Amino acid sequence: MQVRPRVLVLLVALASAVAQAFGRFSYALLLPAINRDLLGSYAVAGLVATANVTAYLLGTLAVSTLSRRARPAALIQAGLACSALGLALLTRADGAGQLSVGLTLTGIGGAFIWVPAPGLAGSVVRPSRRGAAIGVAGSGIGAGIVFASALTWGLQAQGGDASWRTVYLVETAIALVALVLLLLLLRPAPHRDDDAPVRAAALRRVPGWIGLTSGYAAYGLAYSVYTSYLVTALEDDAGFSAGHASAVYTLVGIGLTVGGVLLGPLSDRWGRGATLVGGYLAMAGAILLVPLGLEPLASVSALLFGLMMSGLPAVIAAHLSDFLTPREFAGAFGRCTLAFGLAQLCGPPLGGFLAETTGGFLVPFLLAGLVAAIGAGVSLDVLRATSTRRQPNGVRS
Repeated sequence: MQVRPRVLVLLVALASAVAQAFGRFSYALLLPAINRDLLGSYAVAGLVATANVTAYLLGTLAVSTLSRRARPAALIQAGLACSALGLALLTRADGAGQLSVGLTLTGIGGAFIWVPAPGLAGSVVRPSRRGAAIGVAGSGIGAGIVFASALTWGLQAQGGDASWRTVYLVETAIALVALVLLLLLLRPAPHRDDDAPVRAAALRRVPGWIGLTSGYAAYGLAYSVYTSYLVTALEDDAGFSAGHASAVYTLVGIGLTVGGVLLGPLSDRWGRGATLVGGYLAMAGAILLVPLGLEPLASVSALLFGLMMSGLPAVIAAHLSDFLTPREFAGAFGRCTLAFGLAQLCGPPLGGFLAETTGGFLVPFLLAGLVAAIGAGVSLDVLRATSTRRQPNGVRS
């Protein structure tokens, strides 16, 4: 059965929501309730959370290897099955051990879904629409976060802390529906190059790949500091109330929903390199607004950061997709994601250490802003590498 490109892109967006919004970010939303209802220790809760991040990195490494033999569609379907199983286990977890197992499965499943997803979405549309398609696919993450947030607030208002299990139950049902739909509809089309041989050095054939990967690592460090300490910085340093700080954080999710849809098409028009440089500079500016501790600057910061948070990965993915087949893309994007993931692991402990030693969050956010600006600097490599070269499909980068 041949699936229309629009339908396939929407299916990939749904899978992306399961991978990241449900399998990863829902734990952060539900953490206070899980801690009160089950764990009783934020230290233990933090250790449980590392299971998901570690599993995601291991899953990324596995996808990078398997992409040489497996089609992107098969990887995504396997990831959905793994994520659905992990979410189901979370609904029945009775301690830290079972929570860790469930989050490990969702971490592995998330990598199997998200790493090949942008390449598959970009491969089914004409080159001039590739950035837009990848942006729509990534917007599923933001939409999933908004849905999970609303579901959490609604159920907790009625059922209290124990309702976190119901949230995971609803997400399990959605994951199963997504799995069935993708098993029925997501089949490789005969005209695509899914069966083409994959070279291990595919990433190195992408113009500006060093700057692209380095920029994604800078993104990982800056993003992890910002998202980990935004609420705390606004409450402790700026004197915002808990409700006010949480409302500001909600704007990050709203920006996340539309960032890929905005920057993806912009990169189709302006070029990937120019959009990356501008995007990293915008991210740096958003981060540096936080220490000012003023409204409406705090809200502007959150919204702008959310836009860049989803927009920049969409442009990175579009640039890779311009030069690689879907299977090559999965391996190359997986290697970029490893750099991002390792940098992401360093951000929270480094930011926390700097906050404790300096007595506030000014230095951590200055560092994060500087790192984002460095991301813009290294992305000039992408701009230079593609300024005199056109992709095989004729799209500017």
